Amino acid sequence: MFQSTNLRTFFSRFPRRYIIGVIALIILGVVGTHWFLKPASPTNTSLDSGISHINVASVSALSSATSSLPVIGTVTSLNQATVLSQTSGEIVALPSTLGDSVSAGEVIAEFANSSQRAAVLQANGAYEAAQAGLANVQETSVKGSTISVGQASQGIQNAQNALQNALQNMYAVQDDAVHTKADQLFLNPRTPTVQIILTVPDYQLVLLIRQERLTLQRTFQNILSYTKDTPGSTFDARSASMITAAHSVIQFLNHLTTAVSETPPSTKAPSPVLVGYASSLSGARSEVIAGLSGLIAAKSAYDNARTGVQAATNSAGSGITNNIALAQARVKQARGFYNAAQANLNKTIIRSPINGTIVSLPITRGDYVPMFSPVVIVSNPHALYIKTSVTSANAQTLEIGDRTLINNSLQGVVTFIAPALDPLTHKIEVKIGIAGAAPMLTDGETVTVLIIRGISHSARVNASDPNISLPIKAIKMTPDGAAVFSVNASSTIVTHTVKLGNIIGGTVIILSGVTPNMRIVTDARGLSNGQAVIVDTN
Repeated sequence: MFQSTNLRTFFSRFPRRYIIGVIALIILGVVGTHWFLKPASPTNTSLDSGISHINVASVSALSSATSSLPVIGTVTSLNQATVLSQTSGEIVALPSTLGDSVSAGEVIAEFANSSQRAAVLQANGAYEAAQAGLANVQETSVKGSTISVGQASQGIQNAQNALQNALQNMYAVQDDAVHTKADQLFLNPRTPTVQIILTVPDYQLVLLIRQERLTLQRTFQNILSYTKDTPGSTFDARSASMITAAHSVIQFLNHLTTAVSETPPSTKAPSPVLVGYASSLSGARSEVIAGLSGLIAAKSAYDNARTGVQAATNSAGSGITNNIALAQARVKQARGFYNAAQANLNKTIIRSPINGTIVSLPITRGDYVPMFSPVVIVSNPHALYIKTSVTSANAQTLEIGDRTLINNSLQGVVTFIAPALDPLTHKIEVKIGIAGAAPMLTDGETVTVLIIRGISHSARVNASDPNISLPIKAIKMTPDGAAVFSVNASSTIVTHTVKLGNIIGGTVIILSGVTPNMRIVTDARGLSNGQAVIVDTN
């Protein structure tokens, strides 16, 4: 009691603010002592601060990511679009009716196309077989191959037999198409005095058909010998001549079908008879197309078998270069056949070129429609579409129905790809329909369009396919030429020389020097051979 009283008496001598200040100084002293005596925290001693961080990806992934094609287009107004048939045949599907509203790219009608679809399937199979043959030549040395010479020889014998049967079948199909089905429309069809029995208003068409029939007579005399069992060394020439003859027969049947459609009914040729002629010619044409697809597939199989024999009989260090070049050429040839088959299939599918309303639909399901006949008229006073042009090489990678992105915001679809080069621009014209309303676009305006190529583009990526493309930033120009970089197990840069093709937007075609599974640096800028790097895994 005495001590507490003395303390209160002692502190009462000083003002309160002095007492608070003394307490604060004591607290600061304690905190400061703790801070200065605390152990120092470790510093960042990382040694990789001067090493470049990079990303890597497979060639196939980069090529697939760059499969979109950037182009510049012009907005064009089209109040009304009349669609003509690009082939002849029976209408088997008609999902739209008169008065329906349709979007750009929407299917309005479809011809009978089982033969065309089969041709696409066969051509795709031949293309994949050619790719497999190329991969076998590139990746498997003869020394390590598991295919013996005897097995390869048996394989080519089987392929020869199949090709011989395909040649005989092709001749029989053409013989039936011309001499049985088409010749019922002629007088003296196998003589120089051949005359068509129809009354066709187009005299020039009559002269053309007569000349084609005379030429076919000589053609049949030549290709008849190709059906005989002759040495395999002549298979290339025989197959090429038979394929050329088939194309001539298809063209002849097309012209003859047009003549039938232009012939007015009469007592000598009433309407039912004309319809019968058209149906017979259409069936003949489908059979020739199917036979042609079978011949192409058999020839491709024979070529692959021949490559296998060459690979099995050559030594491990010789003949490989020539085999690879031959296999690469066959891949390109097979891809061309596939593209042609796909184009023929697209001709059987009628799509609306614009958004609008169907104001005319003069066809019904089951009708036989001749080539170049009006099949639908779509009207829209406010319709807009995009018109652009691409190179011939780029056009081969596009398909009708490919999706597009206009000005990075509007959806569109490819509705037309011209079949030939424009004589003025030397490019292929492409039309793009706009899906939905586009109030922000103006007639005559220039827009950017990103064409998103279909699945078939990325599916075709392989070491020899010119469709393989890489971002320009992944390419490094060195004193030895263009190169891409990979990273070895020691985390250092390794240079791989490549051969470049055309530059398309921000990408460049790679002709050789890479494989689909090769993992390369995605951005080669600022890097050099042998440089140490850190590969980011994110």
